[in-house]
Amino acid sequence: MSIKTLLPLALGACVSYQASASTFEGSLSNEAIKADISIDQGTYFLDAGGMYHTNDGTYGYVGAHIEDKDTAKDYPLQIGLGARLIAVDTKYDKDGEGLAVGLGGFYRFTFPKANRFSIYGSLYYSPTVLSFRNIENVYQTEVRAEYRTLRNARVFVRYGLTQVDLSSYNQDAEMNKSIGLGVVTYF
Repeated sequence: MSIKTLLPLALGACVSYQASASTFEGSLSNEAIKADISIDQGTYFLDAGGMYHTNDGTYGYVGAHIEDKDTAKDYPLQIGLGARLIAVDTKYDKDGEGLAVGLGGFYRFTFPKANRFSIYGSLYYSPTVLSFRNIENVYQTEVRAEYRTLRNARVFVRYGLTQVDLSSYNQDAEMNKSIGLGVVTYF
């Protein structure tokens, strides 16, 4: 199955699960749009998402994470660890396509004395042994400042970067290296 087939499938999974989703995230920058959706299953959750950038290419992913919800009730932090299957199509024509399994997680800290404000960070890394086709390795990172505007919604300012090291090129493909505005909604 080609990368160009997997990307729409990952984004299609996002849309099809939206009706029963626990969380939907969307963000925009001047040249990119990004969407993520997760479905809560108790102690773990499933997620899918993708990004389209006018100059850098696209990626899509499906993943699974575990989360310690008992700790989150007593402490102002939320931590999740998991894996993502990432399909990448960079701007480098057919040589910029590939698959990778990213391992990592996220961390969200909500300030106790200002509980509408939180800081979120995530990092996923796929070493060479878990990268396939034309990809040497991939890492995705995101940092954002969030403000809870409603009981079921947060707005945020984010900085993100997806770096793809390609085996057939001497340079890396930096996708989604930008600042964006977004919203997280809870269902």
